[in-house]
Amino acid sequence: MTKRVQAVGYYGWGNFGDELFRRTVQLRSDLLWGRQATVRSFVAPGQALRTSAGALGSLVRTGEMVAGGLWSDTIALCGGSVLEDVRGTQKWRDRLFGQSRSIEALGVSLGPWRTDEARARSIEYVRKMDRVVVRDRASADRIGAGVILGTDLAALHPMPSRPAEHRRYLTICLSNDSGATSAQLVAMLRPMLSAVAVPVKILALNVHPRRGDLALSHAVRDGLSGLGLDMTVEAFESVDQTIDIIAGSAAVWSQRLHGIIVAYLCHVPFLAFGHHAKISDFAQDVGLDEVRLIRELVPGDAVVAAGRSTLSGSAGWALSPQDYIEFGQQAYTSATA
Repeated sequence: MTKRVQAVGYYGWGNFGDELFRRTVQLRSDLLWGRQATVRSFVAPGQALRTSAGALGSLVRTGEMVAGGLWSDTIALCGGSVLEDVRGTQKWRDRLFGQSRSIEALGVSLGPWRTDEARARSIEYVRKMDRVVVRDRASADRIGAGVILGTDLAALHPMPSRPAEHRRYLTICLSNDSGATSAQLVAMLRPMLSAVAVPVKILALNVHPRRGDLALSHAVRDGLSGLGLDMTVEAFESVDQTIDIIAGSAAVWSQRLHGIIVAYLCHVPFLAFGHHAKISDFAQDVGLDEVRLIRELVPGDAVVAAGRSTLSGSAGWALSPQDYIEFGQQAYTSATA
C-alpha cells in the first residue's frame, strides 16, 4: 500500500539548508518511509507571495497546510529547528489532523526554548508523535527518553569529496540571523584574511529578500576590498550549485549551520561561528577541535591561527564524516523498521 507523506519544513523561503532537507527526503524516501512512499511538500510557487508577512501570505501558508493534510496519511516535520515552539500553521495542523494522521519529526532540533511555555508546548507535541529522530545529542538530552538520536538529514544526501589539489578557494558564509553587523564582521575577518593567498568566495546561503544574507555579504566584501584579495559574492541558486561551491573549497568559515555541515560531509576543513546552539551542538557531536568553534566575534591571534589552520588541510574533527553518515543511515533505517 502506498504511503502518502507530506514533508513539512521551512521550504520555499530561499534558505539552502531547508531546500537541502526537501531534496534529501525526496531522494531518500525509501530509507525514511519505505519503497511504497510518495512524498510531497505542498509549497506554493512564488516565494514573494507565500513568504509575505501580511494576511495574503498567511492565507497561502494555511492553504498549503490544509491541502497537505487532506492528501497525506503521514505528516513529517523534516529537518531544522522546527520544534522551538508550536504555533501558527503547526498549531492548526495539530488541531485539524493530529488525531487522524501519523505525525513524525525527522532530523530536527528540540530547543533551546525561549520560554518554559514554549518548551511545554513542544514536548507535549513531541510526546504525541509516532516517531521522532533528532539530529544532535543535545536535543535528545533536552527531552529525555522517547526519541531516537540520529544525524542531520543532510547526512543522507550524496556529497562529493574532491582531492585537495582541486580545492582552490576559501568560502565564507555569513548569517544575517546572527545579529552581527557588517562592521563587526569586517573587523573580525580583516586580520584573519591578511595572510590568505587564495581567492575568497562569500557565499550567501539564505537569499530571502528581507531575511537573507546577500546585502550583508556585499557589505562585508566592500569593507574588505582594501586587502587586495580576489573576492566575490556568490548566492544560493540551487542545491547542486551550492554543494559544488562548498565541495570545491580549500576551507569554509561559516555562521550558517549548513555551510558547516556540508563542508564536513565533503571532507572540507571548516571554522564554525557558534552564534546559535545548533552550531555548537553539531560541533560537539563530531568532536570539532575547540579552537575551531568561534563563540564570540572578538578579533585576536587565536582566531587568526584557527582560520589559518583550516587552510593547512587538517580536518579538525574527531568523528569521520563516513562514520557520521553511517550512524545517520542506521538511525533512520531503525526508525523506519
